Amino acid sequence: MRVWAISDLHLGFSTGKWMDVFGEHWKDHHLKVEAAWRAQVDAADIVLLPGDFSWAMKPRDVLEDLRWLAALPGRKVLIKGNHDYWWPGSHAKLKELLPPGVHAIKKRAIVIDGVAVIGVRGADFVAREGETPRDVETRLVRERGELLQSIEDLARQGGAPRPPIALFHYPPFPVGRSESAFTRIIEDTGCHVCLFGHLHARGEWQRVFQGEARGVRYRLVSCDFLGYAPLPVEDL
Repeated sequence: MRVWAISDLHLGFSTGKWMDVFGEHWKDHHLKVEAAWRAQVDAADIVLLPGDFSWAMKPRDVLEDLRWLAALPGRKVLIKGNHDYWWPGSHAKLKELLPPGVHAIKKRAIVIDGVAVIGVRGADFVAREGETPRDVETRLVRERGELLQSIEDLARQGGAPRPPIALFHYPPFPVGRSESAFTRIIEDTGCHVCLFGHLHARGEWQRVFQGEARGVRYRLVSCDFLGYAPLPVEDL
């Protein structure tokens, strides 16, 4: 069994909205992802998908995207991204929506064959237009609370034999830095690997921290950054 990661698939099977409007390199990107996925991933493997899975706006509209995902090899774990508006408001509805072999966590954790995964969407560290510093801190506090709930859920499940993998959609630190309240929680939890997505601009790729800091290895797994192929986590 191997563990893989890839984020920001931004699928548009149900909406007809595809990423090639953002550049020729995105043309038919789902075909590139599927080809690489099938060439590398086995049925017993685990694939982690930290956010922005689909452009769908409502639960009923994401079904075609989920069917595509379910047909690929491996057991999949999703967390919510900032564009995952389809995500239902309750755990029960989320569980009903997902096909066999596809899992999703929010304020929860999951353990699959001894591999523990915690996660949270995270948030921007900078103010958007019209926001105040207090607005920024409010959302960061909310997301830190949800991360702690995920960690608490792992403890309720009895933990796991190996350190948990942390999934974020947003980077867990400001671009250009390698530390935040999120990273201190990750370190205190004993994580050795943290994976994140969200970033699609080359300038951000060059400036965001990747590497090891205080015992944790951080890696960007946005699918365009990875060349539309899942990343083997154990090779980090």
